[in-house]
Amino acid sequence: MRKNVLLGVMVLLGVWCLFYVGVKMDMWRLGYEMEDLENQRIALKKKQESLQVRLSELTDPQQIARRAHTQLGLIVPQEGQVVMIALEASPSSVSDERSPARLVQKFSDSLLGRP
Repeated sequence: MRKNVLLGVMVLLGVWCLFYVGVKMDMWRLGYEMEDLENQRIALKKKQESLQVRLSELTDPQQIARRAHTQLGLIVPQEGQVVMIALEASPSSVSDERSPARLVQKFSDSLLGRP
């Protein structure tokens, strides 16, 4: 009888030890996972900040103007280079179908959904 009790206590103690070790191992594993995720979060935060800086650089009007000039050769129009065309000009007053005023009128009509 005494051996059975002692054996039962030993089995219970063994099961408890296995359970305890299993829980501890899970805690360590989860701790390492948390550390890895925290490192990923920090790396992603740094990447987001660098992308935000890049976005600010790319949307800066002065940067856009500089790139338009250096890469595309665009320049700011001088006095007298810009010609304003009234959109209300009657199509009948413009005889040539390919004139700039007629093309602007067609484009504006298409945007406004006019026939």
